[in-house]
Amino acid sequence: MNVDEDHQTTGAIIGAAITVHRDLGPGVDEAAYEAALALKLHSLGIAHACQVPLRICYRGTSLDCGYRYDLLVDARLPIELKAVEQILPIHQAQLLTYLRLGAHPLGLLINFEVPVLKDGIQRMVLTRLPPAAARSSVDCGDHFGPVSAEILSSAVEVHRTLGPGLLRSAYEECLCHELKQRNIAHVRQRSLPLRFEGRDLAQHAHLPLVVGETVPVICLSIPQLTPLHECRLLARLRQTGWPFGLLINFNSPTLQTGIRRITL
Repeated sequence: MNVDEDHQTTGAIIGAAITVHRDLGPGVDEAAYEAALALKLHSLGIAHACQVPLRICYRGTSLDCGYRYDLLVDARLPIELKAVEQILPIHQAQLLTYLRLGAHPLGLLINFEVPVLKDGIQRMVLTRLPPAAARSSVDCGDHFGPVSAEILSSAVEVHRTLGPGLLRSAYEECLCHELKQRNIAHVRQRSLPLRFEGRDLAQHAHLPLVVGETVPVICLSIPQLTPLHECRLLARLRQTGWPFGLLINFNSPTLQTGIRRITL
């Protein structure tokens, strides 16, 4: 990374964003800010592309999570645009995911829903991950059962490769890839009929991942697991009669602390 070039480029982008914000102000759609910023960058002669697909390169395999850069400047600097009242950790995780997966040294998160744009700009720099051994250690012993042990072993490999801090969907995509490589049967986005007092409801619940027909797995990337997450999974177990399920929070520094086995 060329520090001088980086400073000059980010300064020009921020200046362009300030011009867009000055003309459009807060309160319009994110797509309008993207279009206006693209026009301004073009007028300044800054090379860029909009809505560029980003695939995960996971252990030599290209995986599609449906990720897209809002703007990618000079093929190396991602810009994530928002029009929200408050920047949340999920927005920061989104840009961090793009930096990590795209091997970009830095990126900009710009929120236009602010009175003064300087209050809506965050500059994020890619940092090194902690050593793999320090962040991925889980007891996958026989007491979990063979299916659970395979799921946890796969999750450890994902966490060891990606580290914490990314979007939930990246972990889920890579976990499913690991399960496929191990020939572990699984279904994504499984629809579950709901019953109340012996009668079927028109509405269905949905589970993002079910392994081996009867083990629901909920992948998360959050600061910490709460009783609410456990209650949600327990409710699905009660509806299906399945004996247990797994909550896996990949945002934990060590995966051991991010796993809950919920039993009916």
